[in-house]
Amino acid sequence: MAVTLTGPVRTDDRRPAGLVRSGLAREGRDWPTDILEAYGRSVGPYTIDNAEMILDGEAVELYNGWLVWQEMTDFFERTVAGNIQAMLDLSARKAGFGAGLPDQMECLLSNGDVIKPDIALISWKRAATAQPTGPSQRLILHGCPELVVETRSPSNRRAQERRKRELYFNNRAEVVWDVDMRGKRIYVYRVQNPLQAEVYELGDVIRVEPYLPGWQRRVADIFSAQASAEAVAGEVAAAWIAEGRVETLRSLLPTLARYRFGAELAPAVLARLNACAEAQLLHLQTRIESAATLDEWIAAIPR
Repeated sequence: MAVTLTGPVRTDDRRPAGLVRSGLAREGRDWPTDILEAYGRSVGPYTIDNAEMILDGEAVELYNGWLVWQEMTDFFERTVAGNIQAMLDLSARKAGFGAGLPDQMECLLSNGDVIKPDIALISWKRAATAQPTGPSQRLILHGCPELVVETRSPSNRRAQERRKRELYFNNRAEVVWDVDMRGKRIYVYRVQNPLQAEVYELGDVIRVEPYLPGWQRRVADIFSAQASAEAVAGEVAAAWIAEGRVETLRSLLPTLARYRFGAELAPAVLARLNACAEAQLLHLQTRIESAATLDEWIAAIPR
């Protein structure tokens, strides 16, 4: 069956630049607007094989043979997602469990759908099961990570969220966080009781046991637009301090700087950090929170 790969009409006309680069036609777009519409149609013509370029390069998912745009996110939503991913990733790596991954990780489901969690906590063991898939033999996870996080946009309908959770739980996910950006709540669903949520509000502390024993974060810090380095690192910072304050700070500062400013430190800057005494490192840790830019923070490192 010949398939013409076409894209949907987006009413906000905010198509990603990659859509233009990939050469998708502007005319004849008939993609559904959400997962419910996709499942309300007969099976569509798209598969991971004939649509892999689009799935790889665009913020789209595959449901019932139809490509569906992921919801647009605003700055606050991206900030909260970044907080969660950083909090999970630091702890998962320190514990040797695995990693916290950002969006656009493709999960191939047993029914042929392709879903992309907003954030994922995945064990190294499960990550190692990713398989070469499709014409380009890209590494793709068959199934889902242990814990997935979905950030709820105002336009999402509850029925959409329930349908996605059903897909996750049917494909090896064990815990799903439904993050309500507007209400500043986190609904935690578990595979053992997929219809009943644990609700966490701003004054609560949330945990991710059994994956990361000892991991706990204040919900208020997760929704903070300016979460501190200590709030992000949590028990990881405490553990490293117990192991040796100076070496802890030297190893922690590049990571905190990366999450605070979104950039890696150059080798020359790392060499300057390695020459710092404890008092200087403590000062630099404080400066991470107050510096407006990476350059401003680097300027505070003694030469």
